[in-house]
Amino acid sequence: MTRRTRPAVNPNTSHSVITAKAHLCGWDIKTSPAADETSELILTRDEWKIVVALRAGTAFAAAIQYPGRPNPSAVVGSDQMTRYLRGHREQMSAFRIGQRVIVGEQAGVVEDIIPDDEVKVRLVVHYDDGSAGEPYTTHVRAEEEVTV
Repeated sequence: MTRRTRPAVNPNTSHSVITAKAHLCGWDIKTSPAADETSELILTRDEWKIVVALRAGTAFAAAIQYPGRPNPSAVVGSDQMTRYLRGHREQMSAFRIGQRVIVGEQAGVVEDIIPDDEVKVRLVVHYDDGSAGEPYTTHVRAEEEVTV
């Protein structure tokens, strides 16, 4: 009996693997052809959008559109894309870029949202005193609107 050799598949860049992960994690999936024999895989969930550029079924770039942004504002490598696909849905959607938040006794503005793994999401917060921090979303609350 001979053994059949299987082509090597990079789990971070294969179209079928990305699609399967996205489907399992609740992302809506659309594909569209692009120029020069490439295609795009468009993944949306809540207010997040990931556009993955594919050539011959292999991802070579991904752009992230954060909640609160009209256009993609970050390009990530294929190794980081999996973190966004699997990121904790509720924590990823709890805050928006540019939102005022309170962390402990400090107030500031959300500058970035970074999934650490499937259960933890960090925010990059620029505090009013000029410092910055990366608290988990579970330690952050939205600054309440003051009614006059």
